[in-house]
Amino acid sequence: MTQSQPALSSPTETPATDSPAIETLTEAIAFLDGLDVSAMKLGLDRVRGLLITLDNPQDHLPMVHIAGTNGKGSVTAMLTAILKAAGLKVGSFTSPHLIQVRERIGINGNPILPDDFQHEVQSLKQHLETLGWPRDQWPTYFEFLNVMAYQFFRQKRVDITVFETGLGGRLDSTNVVRQPNLTAITTIGMDHMQHLGNTLAAIAGEKAGIIKPGVPVVVGAHIPEEALTVILDKAAQQDAPVILASDQSLAVSPQSNPTEGLLLEDTRTGAAYRLSLLGPYQKQNLAIVLACVEQLRQQGFAIPQQAVLEGLQRAYWPVRFQYFPQKHVVLDGSHNPDGFASLKDTLKLYFPQEPMLWLVSLRNNRDPQALIDVMQSAGQPLGIMVTQASPNHLYHPPEALAEQLRAAFPESACWIETADTPTQAYARLLEKREGLSGEMPLVLVTGSLYTAGEVLSLAKF
Repeated sequence: MTQSQPALSSPTETPATDSPAIETLTEAIAFLDGLDVSAMKLGLDRVRGLLITLDNPQDHLPMVHIAGTNGKGSVTAMLTAILKAAGLKVGSFTSPHLIQVRERIGINGNPILPDDFQHEVQSLKQHLETLGWPRDQWPTYFEFLNVMAYQFFRQKRVDITVFETGLGGRLDSTNVVRQPNLTAITTIGMDHMQHLGNTLAAIAGEKAGIIKPGVPVVVGAHIPEEALTVILDKAAQQDAPVILASDQSLAVSPQSNPTEGLLLEDTRTGAAYRLSLLGPYQKQNLAIVLACVEQLRQQGFAIPQQAVLEGLQRAYWPVRFQYFPQKHVVLDGSHNPDGFASLKDTLKLYFPQEPMLWLVSLRNNRDPQALIDVMQSAGQPLGIMVTQASPNHLYHPPEALAEQLRAAFPESACWIETADTPTQAYARLLEKREGLSGEMPLVLVTGSLYTAGEVLSLAKF
């Protein structure tokens, strides 16, 4: 135990504080928010120390542990849906949430119920008070939810879990599991450099921290060589078998469309997979999912091919190029260069010549040029609405971002306006679209998961 780790008190001691019990979902959320959503304390000692006092629930859970710059959420969603279709009880832990925090902890794709969530928050809070730890040594918001998930899944006796890392891997609190069934690394790109490093090799080193001795690791097909070398070296050090998930035999069918879904054909086997997730980049995620399924089959999990087909059609992962045909609106959470590159390809597949209206926002630690590039690739927009999600201080101020967009798009051909909130921006955008004559333009909301999530939660789709 490190010097900074608090001494563990006996669970039978009198609580160190006499704070009121949490009795409602609203009180549970308020308590979590009080832990400081933005707090980030990379390291595992604090979480490990807490889990010891809870009899290490994480070590009683069969698990697939997934890291990566992009794609890990889609892989988690597809794999969860497949395992559910195979008749298994599946726990999943993801982040961030879009609308409600309960989304982060799910069983069979459904968020933890409000009463269960409130009970689990109160139980863990009371346990911490009983231990008598100083408040500055309590888990962060993410860590608290992570520990909750371990506890909850163990109590519910799930058959298997799928855990997505929050940030990085090596020092992420999900990395306390000593012997998962399987690990996977989806992609490596330049993101969260302030925490993970300024090179692909450094970022890969952090992601590869989830690789465990002797545990197979599935690796995505499009990881740059600089990063792949680091991952392979780490796997060799841990004597972990490596499965490279090639997507070369998967081809996007011309029968793909935004209402029925992406159709991928395996030119090697002749198999066809209809995905509910639309982006053509999902073929590399599918390759990872299929490799994970095969590894789990080898470990004794019964996963028939029909479950694979059904799960892929039912997987739900919102605001990842989510199309609403009745409104002719796309919600997309792309927010980094790799994500915007994928958005560019998806627009080319489904809406290559579509007149468009954009609703955009962007975190202030992101370079707007990647967003501008994808907007320019789609042709001259009819109009752009710029906004920011909450908390505002984390986003480019709308007027400042609008000025950069005005430099990229002549106002003579494109109006650019700002709004204080995503919902105001969306309402105003629909008003302006209703005033147009001719073909109804596509509305595309992008640049931020939280902005897209807010529009999803309040708009009537």
